Amino acid sequence: MKPYLLDLFVASARTRTRTPGWVIRWYLSIFEPPLGKTLRLDMVKALLRQSKCDLKGKRALDVGCGIGDLAFTLAARGAKVTGVELDAGKVESANQIAHKWNFPQENLQFLVGDVTKLDQMNLGLFDAIFCVALLEHIQDDVALLEQIQHLLCPGGFFILEVPSATRKTIPEVEAEDGHVRPGYFFEEVPALLSRTGFHLVATRTMDSLGLRYRWCASSRVLPGRTARGQLFAVFAPVFIPLIRLTSMLVKRPGAELCFLAVKERVLDTSPSTGG
Repeated sequence: MKPYLLDLFVASARTRTRTPGWVIRWYLSIFEPPLGKTLRLDMVKALLRQSKCDLKGKRALDVGCGIGDLAFTLAARGAKVTGVELDAGKVESANQIAHKWNFPQENLQFLVGDVTKLDQMNLGLFDAIFCVALLEHIQDDVALLEQIQHLLCPGGFFILEVPSATRKTIPEVEAEDGHVRPGYFFEEVPALLSRTGFHLVATRTMDSLGLRYRWCASSRVLPGRTARGQLFAVFAPVFIPLIRLTSMLVKRPGAELCFLAVKERVLDTSPSTGG
């Protein structure tokens, strides 16, 4: 793992757990981050490879960037990345780590902002926009997609990752995560993208057997959020490779869905006039 990513995950873990920093660093020196996002980013990277998207020198926007791991990864590939995140603590930590590891601000910056008001942030236009594990948190998802479409340069591409509406869930976990909907049906997303001015180019899915639910459910046999988080991390080295393997072998839409689209047209947002 790159040292700046290690710093990101350690800083994030220490805000959520009492686990000593050296233990977290030891774990991450051997295993991948014990997060669902590890698998989601597999799909993002696969779509970038599949579509041969060259990010060098391109402006990229990470909408709802969280701790910033995707933004750092894109910047390391040569993109000029802006990450927008509502949590000021995550933004401050990401900017500090970017400065520590000598990422120039013009190549990687994190801003505090409400993603539902991107059009008010004077961000400019982008060649690539990423929206990973966010849309299911947004009440007016169409409005957000339209804002993203307006921020994309002609010919620019958009990667959207969302959970499947058919996956099995744990209600308490969904509530903790702040989801306003369980997810999206694989078949409905192309129409949603088309409606908001995008043309679908490629898709990826993961976890066709719903093993992440088993992973999460298994970790909840212990009481307390800290203990459950630690057990989740213990099970991660088993479940992450297993989910990857079964996703390759079982070819059907899985619990996580990822889509690459390009800007299709200019949306007309002017008020209609009656005849």
